[in-house]
Amino acid sequence: MSRFYFHFRQGSSFAFDDEGCDFASTELAYLGAFQAAQEMWRELLIKRQDPMLCAFEVLDQNGNDIFILPFSEVLDACRGRTPTTPRFNHRHLMSETAAQQRHAHQAMDDVSLALTRTRATLRETLELIEQVNKAASS
Repeated sequence: MSRFYFHFRQGSSFAFDDEGCDFASTELAYLGAFQAAQEMWRELLIKRQDPMLCAFEVLDQNGNDIFILPFSEVLDACRGRTPTTPRFNHRHLMSETAAQQRHAHQAMDDVSLALTRTRATLRETLELIEQVNKAASS
């Protein structure tokens, strides 16, 4: 048995699965995720939330990405297409990675700008203190 973690993505929100579930194979983990997506589909619709924006991002016990199950596959099954084997969504992973990289670069730029401004303010403060000290000693 291997432990699989089913992180849940809904649009831009993300919920981590800290507990995980044990399955004998990746295929059985996929079928378990598919069944859970089917069960969640109705609840999402009742809450007026779009299931098509949801997916399970499944990792193994070592933290390796195994597969992504978009909930749209539930709809595909209703149309007569049955789930086969887990598929990797490399485009999605690359898109997410690129977005995270852009976010990290922006954060670094923001920190750099804040540091530059802080240094300038510190220089001005030191100059003012020096002027006050000269005026006080005169």
